Amino acid sequence: KELTVMFWDMRGFTKMSERMEPVQLQHLLNDVFNRLTDIIRSHRGTIDKYMGDCVMAFWGAPVEAADHAGLSVQSAMEMARAVRRINDEHREKGLPEIGVGIGLNTGIMCVGDMGSQVRRSYTVIGDAVNLGSRLEGLSKTYGVDIVVSESTRKLVPGFAWQELDRVRVKGKEQAVAIFCPVAPVSELASEQLEELKAWALFLKAYRLQDWDRCEMLMVNLLRMNPKKYLYELYQQRVASMKLLPFDPAWDGATNFENK
Repeated sequence: KELTVMFWDMRGFTKMSERMEPVQLQHLLNDVFNRLTDIIRSHRGTIDKYMGDCVMAFWGAPVEAADHAGLSVQSAMEMARAVRRINDEHREKGLPEIGVGIGLNTGIMCVGDMGSQVRRSYTVIGDAVNLGSRLEGLSKTYGVDIVVSESTRKLVPGFAWQELDRVRVKGKEQAVAIFCPVAPVSELASEQLEELKAWALFLKAYRLQDWDRCEMLMVNLLRMNPKKYLYELYQQRVASMKLLPFDPAWDGATNFENK
């Protein structure tokens, strides 16, 4: 079936494990997972499993949901907001803050009971699931909470998106475009719209290897949003790639060899 899968990962978990007693860490994880589970279930998502500090969920089965992609995006944005609220509480209590990485992908998956004769679980498998996991891992690279595939974005027209890159992840030969949801179109501020337009111009120049124009456009982007890590990342890329000769075979994609 065509479904949408989500991988949610807690950043900084290893450092927290070193600083907190096991029972205290258990209480913190349970509190976080309770809040995230409520959000997923309120948007008709299915919890697949909890894996240490990671949550896997999917939309569209066992209950049919024609808008499974949209429900997953709404859930992801609410989950990111929930983590910010949790961090506000942690600061007041002197507890460590947590980071978050979320990956979403839509595609054909095999869904059903899987496992052995001793133990089985209702889950999803397939190439589309693997890509969702890879996208979650890229959230830290691009300095965003949520990374969404193009297949998911196409099914959610009511949102404004910022394209992050075209990537070729480990195990995949074909490059895929990745995006971050900004806001519902109806809630998009004029300043955000202007920034997205400026970013689209930058990406066009970047893929044409027009480094001088990239530098000029980046000055404007950093003026609009000076603390955005994505812009710092591309500023460094342009500085490095400007030293290389023009490559007519380059497709504008970034290759990732790590999972």
